[in-house]
Amino acid sequence: MREKIGKNWNNIQMTLLSLGCVIALLFVLFPLLLIAPCDYPSADDWSFGASGYAILKAGGGLGSFLKNTVASVSHSYQNWEGRFAATFLASFQPGILGEKCYCIVPWLMLGAIIVSEVVLCRYCSRRSGGEAHKYYLPIILPAIIFQILYSPSPIESFYWYTGAVNYTFVYGLSLLLLVLFLRMGGEACAGWRYALTAAGACVLAVLVGGNNFATSLSTFLALCTVSVIWLKYHRSAFFRTWYVTLGMGICLLACIFAPGNANRLKGNFGGTTGNAVEAIGMSLLRSATNILSWTDGKILLMLLFVLPFLWMSVRKSRFSFPLPALFTLITFGLYASQAAATMYVDGTTGGGRMAAILYYSYVIWLVGNMGYWIGWLSHRKNRFCGFLDRLGKRFGRYLIVYCGGVGLVLVAAIYLTDLRQISSYRAYRDWRQGWAGQYAVEWDARLEILHDDRVKEVEFAPLSVYPEMLLYTDLQEESGYYWVNEACAQYYGKEYVHIVPTEE
Repeated sequence: MREKIGKNWNNIQMTLLSLGCVIALLFVLFPLLLIAPCDYPSADDWSFGASGYAILKAGGGLGSFLKNTVASVSHSYQNWEGRFAATFLASFQPGILGEKCYCIVPWLMLGAIIVSEVVLCRYCSRRSGGEAHKYYLPIILPAIIFQILYSPSPIESFYWYTGAVNYTFVYGLSLLLLVLFLRMGGEACAGWRYALTAAGACVLAVLVGGNNFATSLSTFLALCTVSVIWLKYHRSAFFRTWYVTLGMGICLLACIFAPGNANRLKGNFGGTTGNAVEAIGMSLLRSATNILSWTDGKILLMLLFVLPFLWMSVRKSRFSFPLPALFTLITFGLYASQAAATMYVDGTTGGGRMAAILYYSYVIWLVGNMGYWIGWLSHRKNRFCGFLDRLGKRFGRYLIVYCGGVGLVLVAAIYLTDLRQISSYRAYRDWRQGWAGQYAVEWDARLEILHDDRVKEVEFAPLSVYPEMLLYTDLQEESGYYWVNEACAQYYGKEYVHIVPTEE
């Protein structure tokens, strides 16, 4: 009787804790989505969307639009850059259906992070056996909350489509690709299920492999690593998946050796650092530096929160978690590979959207490594592990008290130290101060003129407000990033678009 009551109480605790994590995530998301209706296209959104917008405005159908998109991808590949999938996705900028449709951008980007990581964690928990499937939400949702709150560049990650779709969104696609790839290797995936899984994996391999070099390279190396393990220990899985890895490698090589790359580098950036070995070394060093700088007291509190769930997930797992040090070394290499391409090109780790995916993968690999080491420890047959197991069983009834205490300390730490820097508060401030609303009003007024075909020469006053979460880059005066004005003029069919400073 007592055992039955204890089991019921454990189930109630898990339900409450999972629900609490979901509510916390919704609380974080609410202000970010509250200002979504005030989001508008800018900069490259106009550059990549201009031809498609013109076709739709002229009454062209889906066939004409797709034909134009293919032509745009081909032209960019030959003359500008090799990332053909990036050009393809950028062509689907939601504003081409009407600027009000652009509000879907933060929903897409935040959804990509949440859905992909929940799917990946759920898959891993189910594959590990035991009772792991009960605990995946309290493991992954705190990690997702941290990724969203501390994104290095919320503007480029959540609100600016052209930057976000080829970094944050593709980061999500890469995790889904990994799940499909792993599913394909399982014997249970057969018949029509295998066919659908393989088709989805092939599509994602093209979209990820032909996109930003950070995600495409690290994902390709991850698939290669899994393939090597399968080739040694599970050959049937290798032969069921090899063509996905090969296809992604071909896409990556197609991007690297595209004719447009040379033109872009020669005309805009002046070449590369030219030393691949140095770039690899610098990417390893910079990645280690990022890990050290991001691992603070709050991230440790988050790990402390998920620790009991990781222990309960892995202690009865069928998998023995061998060679944890080698696992950490390999995963660090996969993580660091993301920075290699930009290190080779210009000696940096890229801009804000690049820093964002580095941070997302840092958090997910950190939780993954912690789970792997705990899994290895839980399978050691010694007194210490036995003691931990007995301790967990004895105090398991107080899990909700433990998590509540750690959670409150974590919330207090964030509130006292980082409140004004976290993305949710910054979005709330844009809304509360009226900056987001005023920004939308002024852009609606601009759009009335831009949509007026009778007006060909456009002059705007500068915006009176600049919301820090919404505006990637505004139209310029006759200096600086004036190409933004030219892109806007081309998009709306104007002879020119100027910003005229108001007299004080």
